[in-house]
Amino acid sequence: MARTYTPAEVFPAGEYLRDELDEREWTVTEFAEIIDRPIQAVSEILNGKKEITTETAISFSEALGTTPELWLNLQTAYRLYEQRSVTSQDERTPVARRARLRQRIPLAQVRSRGWIPETDDLDATESAVCDLLEISNLDDSPQFAMAAKRSNSADPITIEQVAWLAYIRKVADTQGVAAFDIDGLGHLAKSLPRILKDGPSELSKLPLLLGERGVSLVFAEGLRGGKLDGAVTFLTDGRPVIGLTTRNNRFDSLLFALLHECAHLTLGHITAQSGAILDDDLMGPQSDPDEIAANDQATEWLFPGGFEFTSASVPAILQAASQYNVHPSVVIGNIQYETKRFSLHRNQLPKVRPDLHDAGLFS
Repeated sequence: MARTYTPAEVFPAGEYLRDELDEREWTVTEFAEIIDRPIQAVSEILNGKKEITTETAISFSEALGTTPELWLNLQTAYRLYEQRSVTSQDERTPVARRARLRQRIPLAQVRSRGWIPETDDLDATESAVCDLLEISNLDDSPQFAMAAKRSNSADPITIEQVAWLAYIRKVADTQGVAAFDIDGLGHLAKSLPRILKDGPSELSKLPLLLGERGVSLVFAEGLRGGKLDGAVTFLTDGRPVIGLTTRNNRFDSLLFALLHECAHLTLGHITAQSGAILDDDLMGPQSDPDEIAANDQATEWLFPGGFEFTSASVPAILQAASQYNVHPSVVIGNIQYETKRFSLHRNQLPKVRPDLHDAGLFS
């Protein structure tokens, strides 16, 4: 790691000028006459009471055979030294504190969502951020573990993803649910495609159904650039939480994301000890065995025995939806995925945000 060294003391440019004059055995009067400046102005520079201007630096350089930059740099270095000495080494300036906050959390977005108070009080803001991230100070890192399987898996978990997950945890901590029943969750997940066969209007049933199996469910829009469909985490009391966004604003995508997260829990991929998993491109290529298994389990819950179709026509889609007892958009979404024809019947895919808002499910 590169180190920045700060000199123990920096002297005013006037002291360097005095050395130059002594070396040449010039008096202040003589030097003032050479550069055609008042004696008082030169004396004030020598005594550190007057700063060197650009014009003065040019005169000094012509008289002393130096560069103007030398005198301007000496002047700037001393001003910086004085400014830094006002603040002790252990005390951060407001600028440094604001920068540190922005490095830890997307501050403007989090404020606009109401996740932390809107205030100019830096102490209050830092306290609110620490409370959201469940840390004692901003030098700490959140202790809720995260493992990610994302299309940009080579990149570190982003501050947008961390902030979103922290908010999901905060909301879930206020919810009351039954004791976690992993078998009950499996039975529920198997039934969910049928329970929700009438589409987005049935989404309001989900928090109660999952809560009865001991799982908190929180819907919250992802932060800009967060690239998340859903996440699973465990609170400190061991309670599992599923958080969902509406990144694609499609009923079939939301249902698959929910089943995918349920699969991680029922297959034992995620426990209170292992922390959380974040899923970025749920419908994209996967290489991790747990991700493949979760996708396979979610698909099996949607289409028991495997999905088969002979045509992408509307009648064939309706017939398949009746056969599997699911909403037609689920069939369309799966055909899109298998054929890579992602514009197929796009206008037949219902959006979920209006129903979630109407049901008061968006946190």
